[in-house]
Amino acid sequence: MVRVFIALFFMLQIGPATAHSLRLFARVDAGQIGGYAFFIGGGRPSGVNWVAKMNNQTVATGKTDTNGGYHFAVPTPITGDVVITVDTGEGHIATTRLAPERFELSLPTAGQPSAVVIDGTSTQPDAQTTERLVEAAVERQVGPLLERIEAMDTRMRLTDVISGIFLIIGLAGIGLWIRSRGR
Repeated sequence: MVRVFIALFFMLQIGPATAHSLRLFARVDAGQIGGYAFFIGGGRPSGVNWVAKMNNQTVATGKTDTNGGYHFAVPTPITGDVVITVDTGEGHIATTRLAPERFELSLPTAGQPSAVVIDGTSTQPDAQTTERLVEAAVERQVGPLLERIEAMDTRMRLTDVISGIFLIIGLAGIGLWIRSRGR
């Protein structure tokens, strides 16, 4: 019985492998790509290297700020996915991919309300352009919500920990019951 409790004690000390894994959030806004890296369970890596590539060619590099953040101008022209990677150098690496569709639209400047700029060309808005403008505006408004959802999905909840503890206790109880039936 003592061995079971010792084993149970050490099993409870082991955290899941994802408890300190690195994640990456990115969004496109007003000609800039920005976001931040964060560890599941809390904390953000500061002063670590990040790199952005398109078609395996580096388009931007840098180090994260004190909040794990990064930002750079949208590369032109967009010829493929923009892949952003953060590497802490300690075995924690996170990557995110932004599809070319995320970069198709730039909103008009304040002095040109009747024209829109799409892929560098100024045009009068039609139904398709208006739809794309609305999609871009919605994406800007929904971005912070997606950021929060990503952070919440990766956080270990107290209920997860309690469920794991009771699963272990239940399995130990079944094992002890089976062992006592064999005597």
